[in-house]
This record gives sequence, structure tokens and C-alpha cells, in this order.
Amino acid sequence: MKSQKIQEMSNEALLKRKKTTELVTGLLSGMLLVGVTLVLFLWFKQGSSVALPLLVTFLALSPIVLLNLADLQSVRKELQTRNIV
Repeated sequence: MKSQKIQEMSNEALLKRKKTTELVTGLLSGMLLVGVTLVLFLWFKQGSSVALPLLVTFLALSPIVLLNLADLQSVRKELQTRNIV
């Protein structure tokens, strides 16, 4: 699938992308926060040996949130240049 440049997208497509990216980023960061909290609980309270690999998994997924936030910032910037937001 070919992705369009942000400058070539229509206003409606930019607004839809902004809304979708905000929702997905919020859900992912919430799930990662809950997961890390549960892993730390397992590790400290239960002494589980499964906790460390799970923690590494959650930490490995965290850059996706940062990439989504960078994309969201560029979409917001483009919407500001078009005086939409």
C-alpha cells in the first residue's frame, strides 16, 4: 500500500487521519501502561519469572507510540498551515 504525502492529502483525509491516530495512540499507550503495571506487579509481588520477558516485550512496543506521536504532530502542523484547526 502506497502512503500519500501529508501535503497532498485533502482536508477531510487529514482530519480523519488525525482522529484515527489519536485514538490508536491513546489505546496503545493505555494498554502498554496497564501491561507494564501488571508486569511490575508480577515481578515484585509474585516473584514470577515470566515478568522480565513480558516487560521487554512491552518496552519493545513503546517506540510505536513515539512514531504515532511524531506523525500526529506533522498532521497537526499541516492542518495549522491550512488554517483548519
